[in-house]
Parts: sequence; structure tokens; C-alpha cells
Amino acid sequence: MERQLQKLCWQNVKELVPAKIDTLIFPVGTIEAHGSSALGTDGYIPESMALYLADKINALVAPTVNYGITKSLYGYPGSVTVTESSFKNYISDILLSFSHIGFRKIILLNGHGGNNAVLKEAAQEIFYKHKIKIAVIHWWELCRELVKEFYGEAGGHAALDETALVQAIDPDLVNKELYNRDLAYFVRPGADIYPIPGSILLYTENQGYPDFDLGKAKIFQEKIFKYVENFIKLILERWEKI
Repeated sequence: MERQLQKLCWQNVKELVPAKIDTLIFPVGTIEAHGSSALGTDGYIPESMALYLADKINALVAPTVNYGITKSLYGYPGSVTVTESSFKNYISDILLSFSHIGFRKIILLNGHGGNNAVLKEAAQEIFYKHKIKIAVIHWWELCRELVKEFYGEAGGHAALDETALVQAIDPDLVNKELYNRDLAYFVRPGADIYPIPGSILLYTENQGYPDFDLGKAKIFQEKIFKYVENFIKLILERWEKI
């Protein structure tokens, strides 16, 4: 069946929600520089993850919010940002609308670190005020140890892990010809720089450079998606007991 909310007619939604489906997956990202990967990386990854998950957890998938809070990478050509207050109000209004439609459980898949704090606040408020169960998943944080286990080193922004997932989604979203190691910057504590001097951000020194191995990227994607699937199924199962 069709799982994308925007492709359904309102009559379909009336029939499905909440009687047959009460769970919604909501991908959120931003538009910003990602080394030699597409500006939309932070939206493409959670969106593809959501489409993978929908059948497996009996959920619908909301349209992706592609604009978020871009900070240190604002200033690179193509990067876009919104203010924290605008973002929070916008996300909160969308979540409230989802509750009015009839969804009782929301899995918010976040693809961008700059969104983390505001999404947490918005999620807490929608739960407190409207009793909508909501999980905000920052996939790269949740899967940090899996990245190390699979690749033998840490990932980062537009680094080994993100580049692999985007490449697995669509190889045309990664342009290896534009890559060189000087795009990478090792992020050190004690310095806040705007714009930051690198569009690939490494958080462990000399770890996380993209390898552009498409075959390995597809295996990595399978493992990441399955890991997130199992975690979300655990959440949904435990929610049923509350």
C-alpha cells in the first residue's frame, strides 16, 4: 500500500488513521555543505530510512522538512538556515497538525545535528500538552558505535558514514571528482568558527575520510537501517505497555 502521506487522498487518511495506522514517521533535515556530497544529505538520509521503515512498523511517512538550523556551515554556497524560534514554531505546528489528524505515535527521524536541541524541546512539549508519544532519533548518534564496528573508525559530518549512506541512496548524489582531503577539518574543542574551515568535519583526528566504496556503502546502509528498525520496534513495543 502507499505509505507516503502526501500521495494519499484525504479520504484514504480518514479511513486509515487512527483505526488502522496510528504511527507516523517524520523526517527532518537541513540544506548545507557536505564535502563532495549533495546539499540535501541531511534530508535524503532520514527520508530514505523512513521509506524503508514504513511497512515494517505499519506507519505512514510525512513529507520531509528540508530546512533546518544551519550554523557553522552557513556561508558555504547553497547552505540555508532558519532561526531557532522559527524552526521550533514551525515544527511544533506540524506536530500539532499530525495529532489533529489522529496520529498517536510519531517517530521523528532527524538528519542534522543543528536541529537536535530544538527538536527535543518541541517533542517534549507536544507530549506534555497533547499526550502524543514521540521519539526523536538522531541516527548518527544512535549508530555511532555501529559505524566504528563496521568501518573500524569514527564517522563525522559529510564523512565516511554520511557519504556512504548518500551514495547508497543514489550514487549521483556524491561527486568524487570534487573531493580532496583538504575539504576535511578536524574539529577541536575550544574554537567556535563561522564558517567552519572545512565542509567535511572529523571529530576524531585522522578518522572519517570518505572512501567512496559503493558496494561497502550498500552493506553499511542495510546494517544502519536494520539497527534503527530494531530500536524503533523496541520503543513501540514498550510504549504499548505504558
